[in-house]
Amino acid sequence: MLFDDALTRIAAIHQQHAIKCFLASRALKQRFDWTSEEWAKIDNLVCLQEPEFSCGILTSNVIPFDTNTQRRHWILSHGIYPHSYFTMQEWFQSAQAADIFDYYLEQCLESNQYLGHNITILFAFKESWELVENEVQGLRFIERFCEFVTSTFYGNNSMDYPVEQGFVEDDTPDKYKILKDCLSNPGFWGHNLISLSWILKKQHELSGAVFNQLISNVQLQCHWLHEDETDKPCIHVGFVGAASSEVLEASCRKLLLNRVSNLHQITLSESVVFLFSQEWIKEEERARLIDVLEHFSLS
Repeated sequence: MLFDDALTRIAAIHQQHAIKCFLASRALKQRFDWTSEEWAKIDNLVCLQEPEFSCGILTSNVIPFDTNTQRRHWILSHGIYPHSYFTMQEWFQSAQAADIFDYYLEQCLESNQYLGHNITILFAFKESWELVENEVQGLRFIERFCEFVTSTFYGNNSMDYPVEQGFVEDDTPDKYKILKDCLSNPGFWGHNLISLSWILKKQHELSGAVFNQLISNVQLQCHWLHEDETDKPCIHVGFVGAASSEVLEASCRKLLLNRVSNLHQITLSESVVFLFSQEWIKEEERARLIDVLEHFSLS
């Protein structure tokens, strides 16, 4: 999948995943030497789930009417379309992109959202902004980003879940302990592991306080009570032996190529590969990561 392709994919249900999948696929390609036909099959997981919208809404950097910056967030919070697109376009013209991303990062600290899409997709947009090379890409980026923030922030995705009895949040979050919690309960299609991996990847960009808050949010999600059993999958201990790079690749291949389920096959695989490569991960935790891949390859 090319970056241009990802920018024309829109959300089918709630939030667009194509850009996050594009980045995940790119990272996996740096790790695994597979054929172009195999990568095309993997990219097709996105195409099957997120429809293509090749019609541009923003056609140039000339906004056709005056936008009211004082009412920017009122317009965005109410999802007034197409006005929201032009409001976001004006914001990108008048401010540094980093400031816009930081604005929504602050919102992530205030609301712990189910599946962690608020933070992982935000990080994906921030990373992919550096890949924008021309005006057309920039305009498509702003459109997709506008759709993401209006569906995700401004109180549009607030869901509270009860917490397991006996869970006590640590005063100082410990990434080692939180990894164990994520391995015990990876969440729906491994979203707890996906969230943790993204936060760890961006740790160098975050203050200590922000990092601690974000991984604390992930840990809390590991202990949320859900009625749907897919939100707390029962993953059996099955792998025995040395969790080698060869075993990791074989398990990723099985998850990504042996069946068609959904685009989370891509983001989960890349997150597991990232965590697997961390020097502080213990052998038994690498084995547990293999179990996670094996479980979802059969889901």
